[in-house]
Amino acid sequence: MTHPADIQAAVYTRWHQFSVPFGMALGSASLIGVLFSRGPVMLAIALCLLGLLAPPLVAFRGFPTRNSIKVTPEGLTFSRRAPVAFADLTSWGTDDFLKLVRSGRTTLLVSALDLPNRERLLREFQAALAAWQQRQPAGAQPPRRTYFYGTFRARAIGALIVALGLTCAVMAMNLREPSWSLAVVGGLGAAFGLVMFLGKRV
Repeated sequence: MTHPADIQAAVYTRWHQFSVPFGMALGSASLIGVLFSRGPVMLAIALCLLGLLAPPLVAFRGFPTRNSIKVTPEGLTFSRRAPVAFADLTSWGTDDFLKLVRSGRTTLLVSALDLPNRERLLREFQAALAAWQQRQPAGAQPPRRTYFYGTFRARAIGALIVALGLTCAVMAMNLREPSWSLAVVGGLGAAFGLVMFLGKRV
């Protein structure tokens, strides 16, 4: 049973996160491959949509993310997965998610379900982590805070997504029967990549 003090959130792994750009790449490759081999236009559109949607559906439906979370003096506890201790963290970040990186274990991306819970999660996490660090022996190496937006990696991934999205949109509009829906999907993907490319550290 969920306690009123628990924070409702979704907990993702890198597999969930990478399923979206992977779907875009798979969809674009399917579209281009069929068209270059002079295959049927409808087949190209169907395979493109399947490639776009299949990886995220498998990741998010096959591996549910909903969790109830509680911040404790030693770390975080989850309703549907093992707890994460501060002592196990090597780094953490708060760009779009609360990112928890552990050596030799799966990186977790924790996203509260609404803005008040997000603010509460980040506030309680940072306060508990700071208090835990003060209790550690002098000279102990604390988990370091990292950032994603504004880094070379973020800009490179953003540029790649923009290129894939624009390629998908252009190919969709150059079909014998232009597909507006597919062009919109490609345009949205390009917009997402542009946000990532232009993002700044906050």
